[in-house]
Amino acid sequence: MAGIVAIYSYGSSSKNNIIYYLAHSMRRLQHRGKAYWKMIVGEASAGAEGSLPADETILRIAQNEKLRGNNGIGYLSKRPPPFPSMNSIWVAFDGFFVDTEKLYLHPYIGSARDSDSLFKIYHIFTQLLIFEKNPERAAEFLDRHLRGNLMIKVGDRIYVYRDRTGFKPLVSATNRDKTLNIIASENSLRTSLINMEFADVKPGQLLKIDKNGGLEVLTSESTISLMMDPFEFIRESNVVATVNGKSIYQIRKNIGKEQANFLSKELDVDLAFAEPDYTRPMTLGFSLEYQKHSKMFELAEGVIKDRYDDADPMIDFSEQVSKNKLLTTGRSLKFVIQNLVQGKKIATVQGTIQTGSTTRETIYYLKNTGAKRIDVAVSYVPTVDGRQVGLYTQNRDLIANKYMGKVSSINELNQNIARELGVDSLYYNSPAVLAKGIGVSENDLWFPEWVRFIDYK
Repeated sequence: MAGIVAIYSYGSSSKNNIIYYLAHSMRRLQHRGKAYWKMIVGEASAGAEGSLPADETILRIAQNEKLRGNNGIGYLSKRPPPFPSMNSIWVAFDGFFVDTEKLYLHPYIGSARDSDSLFKIYHIFTQLLIFEKNPERAAEFLDRHLRGNLMIKVGDRIYVYRDRTGFKPLVSATNRDKTLNIIASENSLRTSLINMEFADVKPGQLLKIDKNGGLEVLTSESTISLMMDPFEFIRESNVVATVNGKSIYQIRKNIGKEQANFLSKELDVDLAFAEPDYTRPMTLGFSLEYQKHSKMFELAEGVIKDRYDDADPMIDFSEQVSKNKLLTTGRSLKFVIQNLVQGKKIATVQGTIQTGSTTRETIYYLKNTGAKRIDVAVSYVPTVDGRQVGLYTQNRDLIANKYMGKVSSINELNQNIARELGVDSLYYNSPAVLAKGIGVSENDLWFPEWVRFIDYK
């Protein structure tokens, strides 16, 4: 969905360091959003579509836009700002808002009555927190309308709230001499900021950072009803991050392991390949477990990303001659190893299927290289709502969406999607098996209503 970070520096050189720390932290979170970036420092901001630019460019932008101060927030997104008010208020959020239709009737709405939903929430929250001096009611209000995390900068104060369902991860960090505080979407930052101590922000906590009190917990919810975003464990979080004390890499391996165990009686494959690249941990876990059920199964990589040269001009996958090279994006070059594919029964492990374009591309190349049979194992549950994958994709563009209400089991959905994509079989993960792989109760994960109640029969 998004990468967000708040930084507050108290040292003597704080104004010089803030841009460096903000840019560095945002770069470590770049995988969470490459369509848009924004920095807010002091009373100024800068942003643009696309990925975060190089450091020298950021320093030049910071000078030109007068990004000066000892604190700031950063925002990375998979799409341009969804609310016009993001150009006028200092806000960053990771998640989505709910039940906003009646906000115009709220007693504290005031002049924000005709504004967009984000500005309404910002206005009511600041009224309750700052003017009414009631952090408990302010947090309660946010909790009614936010699924995720919200950062608000008001002057030299930064307020951060993590909703009590813990929908999105959030961490805080402090350096050893207590001169720097960071709050960020995930703790993958710890791999480079080695002198900082990281800790999870608890669900339901409202935090404040300012120059007088430092990092302060304003409220802490005693009743927590976890409903985490399962896509964090599939793709969103960096593989080096930990969530709730668990390694994302190990969790992803275990997701593959549990799916292989569940499908061992259904599948008959010779090899399993990761595609796209981020599914490698799931594929490794899948392969190690499936090998226990099939002595003929072979551990190998048949679709390999070229990490050394992605500049060669390639033939588009839709053309007749492919040269066994797979171009998945405008820059990502991959090779299909023919002697590992030809005449073999292949399972391609897909992280998720949204529109189906990446899966179709993989299927094309495996068929073109002579695969005897192709089965698709999807690590994630059926995607029928863009919020499941951190996007606000039109739901009608999601390949599984049109089957909502028309099929009553995952088995039926699998058959329809397999037929549509042209593969021998396809297997979505179920909420129950995915939860087992993550190592949490199914009730602690958020799924759209239809997805939560559809299962294997």
